[in-house]
Amino acid sequence: MVARIGLALSPVLLGLSTIVFGQQTSDRPPHAAWEFARTLYPPSTPSIDQRLTDPILDGTIDLHAHFGPDAYPRQWDVFQIAQSMASRGLRGVVFKNHFTESAGVANLVRRHGNAPGFEVFGGLSLNTAVGGINPEAVRYFAAVEGSYAKIVWMPTHDSEHEVTVLGQDRPFVRVSRDGALLPEVLEVLDIVKQEGLVLATGHVTPAEMLMIMEEAHRRGLGPVIVTHPDLGPQFTDATIEELERAIELGGYVEIVASALRGPRREVFIDMIRRLGPEHCFVSSDSGLVGTPNHADALVIAIRTLRAAGFDDAALDLLFRTNPRRLLGLQS
Repeated sequence: MVARIGLALSPVLLGLSTIVFGQQTSDRPPHAAWEFARTLYPPSTPSIDQRLTDPILDGTIDLHAHFGPDAYPRQWDVFQIAQSMASRGLRGVVFKNHFTESAGVANLVRRHGNAPGFEVFGGLSLNTAVGGINPEAVRYFAAVEGSYAKIVWMPTHDSEHEVTVLGQDRPFVRVSRDGALLPEVLEVLDIVKQEGLVLATGHVTPAEMLMIMEEAHRRGLGPVIVTHPDLGPQFTDATIEELERAIELGGYVEIVASALRGPRREVFIDMIRRLGPEHCFVSSDSGLVGTPNHADALVIAIRTLRAAGFDDAALDLLFRTNPRRLLGLQS
């Protein structure tokens, strides 16, 4: 399969040199991340909009919002999410899909979403569906009409780290080899800087996360998102010292709402305390059927943190100011 593609197009041009194909037989193609997701997230009872509100929600920006339709079940589309958020005072959102860019979707929502003034942006995850670490995919993302491209995630569900930890036999995307970042990664970092985009580290190892952070710092990128560390071993399972180093290099540590309502909530509350609210932000990472919708999830997170002793100044940093700074928006 790779050889046939190579006859027509350069693998390096497509980013395919970063994609490693697992063992496969003639009668079973490699599984894709979304096929595994369908087994992890079977059909469930749809969630009910609780219409939760909080004063902190006014001006909040959600930097990590999943939407449908997707290759596995999502409960809300971009128009529903934008209207729900805008009606409760949120300022904006970055829509994320693990397998395709969403800058075009952001443009459509701004034009037809019936949420005047609501700021919508797109994201791109460098997984197998876009050619892995594919500089051309990033260039296209930045060129999409409207200029609403914002966040570029290093590989997420298709990262070598996640696929290896989960013991799955399917294609994965490498960001490093023999302790060094691949040339394609360096090219992507340069494009992110040139186009004024925001880099997020994805589901890589802690060592790779720090290599990415160090190279981004060396090349003069703006602040970088450390993608929801410590949610599980398949994600960036970093120590507090590694996260402190990432902050020194210009990182903002993402805490997702589900972590603040789960059984390990105290771990993430303590993480924010130790790193400082000025170096963290909270996103919803919502969208799955049966989970709280994006605005409700954020309110639950706000209430959890307030009950844990975080005052409005800290909550302002976590939900409004730091997301705004990451996107380079005016106050």
